[in-house]
Amino acid sequence: MTMTKLKVSLLDYGAGNVRSVRNAILANGYEIEDITDPSQIDDAEVIVFPGVGAFASAMKVLDEQGYVEPLKQYLAQNRPYLGICLGMQTLFESSEESHEEGSSDPLPGLGVVPGKVVKFDEEMVGAVPHIGWNGR
Repeated sequence: MTMTKLKVSLLDYGAGNVRSVRNAILANGYEIEDITDPSQIDDAEVIVFPGVGAFASAMKVLDEQGYVEPLKQYLAQNRPYLGICLGMQTLFESSEESHEEGSSDPLPGLGVVPGKVVKFDEEMVGAVPHIGWNGR
């Protein structure tokens, strides 16, 4: 009996650690299809959303390029999805990571997961890993 390999759809919206994620998927023997247009999302078997960068700019690109609603529809069906770092953070309702100039309002995310991405408590900075928000 021949087993069909799972095809992994890699969300390539123009940012993130796409190359290293692509190499890891290929090294594990999976076929890859790059998602470069929102219309491809509905046909995906599993989506991997790599992430490096800022929440605000990622959500802006996803919105401007029309990815937000197709991603929400895909995820509402409880279909396989792996969000790496920023790709996972975008699932939340909002983030405090970066704000529009002069605003302290949380930035909206995809809203699939209840809650918001928040900055670690300032008093615990020495006890948490460095993630770039503290400017060190």
